[in-house]
Amino acid sequence: MRLGDLELTPFVLGMPRFTGAWVERSPIEGTVFIDVLAEENLTFFRMLNAANNAAYGETGMPDWVQFDLANLPTAMVGFALARAAVPKDVWPRLCEAWTSRWPADAARADSYEGLVPIAAWCASFTPEPQTVVGFSMFSLLRGRRIAVRAKALGLLLMGARLQVGIGRRSGHVRWAHETFGELRVLCDKPAPHPLAQESIVYELDVPPAGVLEQIVRTGQPPRS
Repeated sequence: MRLGDLELTPFVLGMPRFTGAWVERSPIEGTVFIDVLAEENLTFFRMLNAANNAAYGETGMPDWVQFDLANLPTAMVGFALARAAVPKDVWPRLCEAWTSRWPADAARADSYEGLVPIAAWCASFTPEPQTVVGFSMFSLLRGRRIAVRAKALGLLLMGARLQVGIGRRSGHVRWAHETFGELRVLCDKPAPHPLAQESIVYELDVPPAGVLEQIVRTGQPPRS
């Protein structure tokens, strides 16, 4: 998917048995499925984990949480760049996050030439049909609304109709989630969250598939 000077590759990182067919639902040509169980995809898995930690810092996702709770039962959906296209200010952040997690394996990152994930979103299914709990929306590139596009693609591939999530009480993160509609606050300052004073638990009605596709392509919903 072309976005200005960037050629983005949409990806789904998950387990083939559960989410391997998601790419067939994608409206974006070139969406790739990456099997998290295949050993040759370990570096991509770790790159995604490093990207998440580069974005979130101390509240970044542990690798075992990513594997056990995100990539096995559901999938992480996002966008990647060719290694040569990764902006020069982004690559050092990725390598620093990688080295902090796997210091004995820093050479693997240095020599990597595959797709590099730079944005992603994930959601888990719930006992309520078509209701998902979203988490970990991020992008390492500001000003392109790539994280919003990743969330839109994820909601579309999941066939979600209602989404619950945790977000910031105000600011650009809340505004990003409001791209999809009004946030109904279920809990203000949720006590278990490490950033409780800044956070809310919300729900929103997921827009129709056509609206989600437009958000994927343009970063914005249709004008009413």
